[in-house]
Amino acid sequence: MECELKLQVPTGKASRVLHAPAIGRLLSDPTTTVELTSTYFDTPDLQLHKSGASLRVRVAGARRVQTLKLDGTVTAGFFERDEFEGPVQGDSPDLKSLQELLPESKKSSKLLQAAGPESQLRPLFVTRVKRTTATLRLSEDTEVELAVDDGVIETEAASTPIHGVEMELKSGAPERLYELALALLESVPLRIDYVSKGDRGYELLVQEHRLPVRAAPLKLRKRYTVEEAFQYVARNCLAQIHGNERGVVSGHDPSSVHQMRVGLRRLRSALDMFADVIAAPAGLNEELRWIAGELGGARDWEVLADATLDQAFASAKDGDDVNATRHAAKERAVQNRKLAAAAVDSVRYTRLVLQLTLWIESMGWRNGQIEAARAACEKPVSKFANATLSRRHKKLLKRGRGLAELDDESRHRARIAAKKLRYATEFFASLFCDRDVKPYIKALSKLQDDLGWRNDIVVADGLLRSLGAAQPEAASGAGFARGYFASRAAEDHDALKVLWNKFKRLSPPSVRKR
Repeated sequence: MECELKLQVPTGKASRVLHAPAIGRLLSDPTTTVELTSTYFDTPDLQLHKSGASLRVRVAGARRVQTLKLDGTVTAGFFERDEFEGPVQGDSPDLKSLQELLPESKKSSKLLQAAGPESQLRPLFVTRVKRTTATLRLSEDTEVELAVDDGVIETEAASTPIHGVEMELKSGAPERLYELALALLESVPLRIDYVSKGDRGYELLVQEHRLPVRAAPLKLRKRYTVEEAFQYVARNCLAQIHGNERGVVSGHDPSSVHQMRVGLRRLRSALDMFADVIAAPAGLNEELRWIAGELGGARDWEVLADATLDQAFASAKDGDDVNATRHAAKERAVQNRKLAAAAVDSVRYTRLVLQLTLWIESMGWRNGQIEAARAACEKPVSKFANATLSRRHKKLLKRGRGLAELDDESRHRARIAAKKLRYATEFFASLFCDRDVKPYIKALSKLQDDLGWRNDIVVADGLLRSLGAAQPEAASGAGFARGYFASRAAEDHDALKVLWNKFKRLSPPSVRKR
């Protein structure tokens, strides 16, 4: 199993890594520098890549090594995957000798069967890297191999530079890699690396569309403690956040911005939900609020430029005023998407992700934790779930009293309460009986969707005001859209009242005693 943390280094900054104070004091042996040439192979229809694997032959001097890497997990630049390698005589893979390295499992066998005979394999791209390596001894039981790479990935038609740092864990706990990266970040402007060299090479060959990543189902068990449940919930939120980072940085799909923002909202809601027993480190909430704000601006303009204006102008004839408003909104959306991409691809965000991941994986909240909180963490999650949902349900009933008649600000507070209640219910859903939780989530989701739509209208009104003031040619269309949404909001009064009355009749689900 290969475990390594990958980070990107700005062009011309790679040499600073080895001279950084965080590295110098840990060097146990002299550094070594080699020239590596790696050729990646696959079938004409990319069967290996479609299976999440990569196959390469690496040349270092007179030595040749073939390596097969299988699909694994990637979290905040931390790659964990199965790797099989061995010597090879020529410049092409030897599948027979490779088969001997693989465990007798269906996945491995099917993978090589998909590759077919060696004659079907084709060289696709090459990486040429100058690699400097060093062995770091962080403690008696922790050893890390540090590799600094400078080079290029080449296909027949394109190329892209490589400037990166890889920290491979040889022994010890994975959290130590995050500690080392944070120390290195003090002197070198690193950024999270989201893909391997192999995946980057495939990106040059195939213009793949990165699908937005939704939250994965969360399975908690009644025997879990409050602390264990928090870790599972936090990791689930982080997986959604990390799964969309690459899509946000590429800037191609606005849906990645939306899903990453949802992941951040879920995480912030979880931190708030567990705050009485698990205290977040100083400054964490402020940094999460910062990145959520960067994504929020992009998301608001995307919604306006697409779905919201499409509704408003559906019955209007295309004209200069309508087209000017559409064009101005799309320009703002593109600008804000670029700002969001820059924020996620920044040193500040890298520091946040490393600190957050380290805190969750090392259970950093235990440092200085008072005895009462420690005892609360060790209690069964079932009672905590019941108390949380009961409290948040009551809060929504209080905030939503007379919901259809509330002003924008009061309705916004009710929407936030509904959102927090829904996230909490979904976090703990696996603890409840389906017949109790499913109707509750369904009614709550419909209510939240309506409140969310109304909030989009309020946000759109503000954005359209600013658009009309900044660009006079868009003012007429913006005014038309604002009037349209004001009338739609008035029409929704009775529908919102029905949704609210239906929800009020429900009781929150609870974990039943056996």
